[in-house]
Amino acid sequence: MNRINRTQALVIATFLLLIFAIVYHVWADWGLITIHARGTPLSKVIASMERQGHANIQTDMPLDTPVTMDVDKVHLNTALETLSTATNSRWRLLFFVAGDKPTLAAGEAAWFSGQQPNGWKMVSFPMGNMAPVDDDSADPSPPDPRTDSWTPKTAAPNPLQTFFTEAAQATNAGFAFPTDWNPTVDKAPDPGVVQHVVPKLLSATRSRDDEVFFLSKNGGGGRGPGGGQFGGGGGGGQLDPDLFAERVQSQIDRLPPEERTEAQSNFDTERAFWKSLQTMTDDQRQAAIMQHMQDPVVQQMMANRMDGRDGMMSHEQRTQRFANYANRKMQITGKL
Repeated sequence: MNRINRTQALVIATFLLLIFAIVYHVWADWGLITIHARGTPLSKVIASMERQGHANIQTDMPLDTPVTMDVDKVHLNTALETLSTATNSRWRLLFFVAGDKPTLAAGEAAWFSGQQPNGWKMVSFPMGNMAPVDDDSADPSPPDPRTDSWTPKTAAPNPLQTFFTEAAQATNAGFAFPTDWNPTVDKAPDPGVVQHVVPKLLSATRSRDDEVFFLSKNGGGGRGPGGGQFGGGGGGGQLDPDLFAERVQSQIDRLPPEERTEAQSNFDTERAFWKSLQTMTDDQRQAAIMQHMQDPVVQQMMANRMDGRDGMMSHEQRTQRFANYANRKMQITGKL
């Protein structure tokens, strides 16, 4: 009897260990993305990223665009950055918001087809990774914008669009909404990450919204995605320097401890320099900026950003980029 009990206990323990291993494996890899594509249609790559990353990804690019990229168990922001490099595009987090579902659906259909719908507006200040990048940074990708911190400073009551403008400046999230739809927010939401604060902001106005990662082609024309208002600044107006600083600080706070100290020092130095320009004349300001851009530290930070994105390129892309550079140089020097 004791032998049977011991055997049963061993079987149960083995079964539980197996279940634990499976659960841990699923939990550890939850949200991580693995893509090995060789000329794979963009539609299939996006579908796989959506499934693995549990996100809504849209694009105005042709869905049969061939994609070549390799990522292993990376977070969504890194996968999107790699995909955008492979397709010469850019990505951003957007909240599409409207007062009812049909209006929201109609607006999204227009945006996603590459057109700005009549009567809609977007506020967005896409800047990617503005935290000073370390030489040895393992991942040059912008951090996941869903986790950008936002402490609403707009007092309530105030129109909803006022909060959108603030959030678009303080975070890497953008907002698209009907221009003439602007309900009043009676109570400002508590601080937190933008993915949690925005739903709280909208719940009081009974709004409908969709959280979308949008991939748009670089250099596209028109006023839809990939060009004009959608691909550019989004018509959000002038960027508030204090909100911009808050955004960069949020990115620095999420860096690994070994990178944070240097990044903070570089950011504090940069912020002090740009503030010093306010008391200068135009000529003095221009001379100071030119001198600042020649600073080896500043040039190294800019080089780090370029090297990080270049590292995500395929061999073919790097070869083509070098060829384009060589052709431009020959044209400038009159040798072509």
